[in-house]
Amino acid sequence: MITLLALVLFVNVSAVSAASTTTVDANSIIKSSSTVKNYVETKKTVPSTVTVGTKKVTSEQYMYLLASTVTNLNKNTKKSVTVKTVSKAPKPVENVKTGTLSKSEYIKLAGKITAFVNTNGRLPNFISTSKGTMNPNNLIYTYSKIVAFYKTNNRLPNTVSVKSWSSISKTSSEGAPSGSVQAKIDAIGYKEATYERAQGNSNPTTMEKIGWGDCWASSSWLYNKLSAVGVKVRIVQCSGGSYPLHRWAQINTGNGWVTWNYAKYNSQHIGAIGGYYVVKTYTG
Repeated sequence: MITLLALVLFVNVSAVSAASTTTVDANSIIKSSSTVKNYVETKKTVPSTVTVGTKKVTSEQYMYLLASTVTNLNKNTKKSVTVKTVSKAPKPVENVKTGTLSKSEYIKLAGKITAFVNTNGRLPNFISTSKGTMNPNNLIYTYSKIVAFYKTNNRLPNTVSVKSWSSISKTSSEGAPSGSVQAKIDAIGYKEATYERAQGNSNPTTMEKIGWGDCWASSSWLYNKLSAVGVKVRIVQCSGGSYPLHRWAQINTGNGWVTWNYAKYNSQHIGAIGGYYVVKTYTG
């Protein structure tokens, strides 16, 4: 009797365990990729949920499914993928240049994404690529393009094109600053570009007087000027890598934080240059 009861309990526990694990088959993930790709290109944003087969998943979960599928397809296998609980990235940031990623690179990055999710239970704030850092929304779009290519051609692409999320999303229309505010932003940008980039001065007020300063002076100057015209701005600093003290500015005009576009104004100063970085608050 005791043996029979133990057997029944074992069967019940096993059934509960099996029921708690949800998987989706590779073909359903592949089929859904073109839908997501087209959605982003039409709506200029990532869908909050995606239907994969008979399952509805969040965009964060879908990123994990895409990355896992790309990894598996590279191994010539179409395994089902477990639907994990995946939280949003708390502070997504991006600074990526237009270009292409090689197959070997996007395969490697897919592995980094799944490994990060498996360890942290959320999407990373960014992934570093040869073209710069990419935020989660851009990664979802990029990997949906990769898998959609596979759907059409029955093979993974040799390369995949990338560009900034701001050029893809609604940032260029909805959520963009008004004309008058943009004019003020541009005026500040062109003025900052007149200051020479040089070491030895980290004070923004002094930079205005002598005409040159380092990244601390430049980022603080931008913070002061942009704040004064009502633009949300913050200072970001590397906390690792080859340049642990490098600072630059980021602004938020309605669609998340983006690195100040130094190149647009032909500034000698620069934004992200590698390494890990954290948000710093400037108060003086």
